[in-house]
Amino acid sequence: MPEQPYLQLVNVTKLFGKNIILEDINLNIPYGSIFGIIGISGSGKTTVLRALIGFLKPEKGTVLFQSLNFRKNRTEMIRQFGFAAQDKSFYSKLTVKENLIYFGIQYDMSYHEIEKKIPETLKLVGLEGVENMLAAHLSSGMQKRLDIACAIIHEPKVLILDEPTEDLDLRLRKEILNLLKKINKEKNVTIVLTSHLLREIEPVCSRIAILHNKRIQKIGTIDSLREDFSHNTEIHVESFPGKYGRMIKELGKHKIKAVSKGHEMIIYTKKAESILSSVMNMLKKRGEKLIELDITKPTLEEIFEEITKVQETKVIDNAKIAIQSHEKESVPRRLFSKIWHKRRAKVVSEPIKQEASK
Repeated sequence: MPEQPYLQLVNVTKLFGKNIILEDINLNIPYGSIFGIIGISGSGKTTVLRALIGFLKPEKGTVLFQSLNFRKNRTEMIRQFGFAAQDKSFYSKLTVKENLIYFGIQYDMSYHEIEKKIPETLKLVGLEGVENMLAAHLSSGMQKRLDIACAIIHEPKVLILDEPTEDLDLRLRKEILNLLKKINKEKNVTIVLTSHLLREIEPVCSRIAILHNKRIQKIGTIDSLREDFSHNTEIHVESFPGKYGRMIKELGKHKIKAVSKGHEMIIYTKKAESILSSVMNMLKKRGEKLIELDITKPTLEEIFEEITKVQETKVIDNAKIAIQSHEKESVPRRLFSKIWHKRRAKVVSEPIKQEASK
């Protein structure tokens, strides 16, 4: 039985001036999932979040939460959402506790409710014992935890996070991602996050949407995306003395791509298991002693690169078709450059500058 959509974007298009930032975006976000939206800087990830949370009104399309129109029911629904921008949302000159009180009030919580929730929230995000410390004096990792605490003090059903691990070192990024998994599991909060750090969110997200050229190019679980790109499965072979040149040529005769990289040979195939025996026989025949053998499926980063490469190729092809058509009408060749650069232009949406009072 397919998962029912909990939060949806339906045919959403957003323009800034005459520039199309998002075009016919469709997202179905299941209840209880950690949903990742990935894309290069300026691809429109933040704009998607702003549409989801109701900060932006799309020119076309609808945002649905539990099958209800979000904008038509925003007053009733907004308390069910928590949001943390890429930039700091808290007040640096307030203490940790004062920040939580302030944000709780913004969500119409009573002072009694806030006082009751503060210890639980601090424990959840790992900020116990620092409630009376000024936010400005917290470390960068603790400040990010405070941002998240301010976004969940009112116990939202959906948590929206824009680049939650940006500007953090590797250790802190892992800590924050582990915290998100904890919130998702213990509080059953549906989480939607954006990132361009693909390797790190890969083990965290249950579903991924790839945003590129204003559209969602691919959406699914990590496993389903890997299955779609199984032709990129790699066999890594390291042997001694490592004379891979002739083996690569022999594989090429059978239309199997292989390259020599560093101390190993990498074979690209969608039927790795079926050609392993041939590879082993080849090594034996050429007197190569096997040192290491590894089969890997494509990472999220490799899938993203493959999809964006295909899309860039389509853009180039469309540009070429356009210029060929214009050339028949004796339009100067310099028009190709104009069309190409226009197609390639990246519109960088403004980062969210959320007013704390909203």
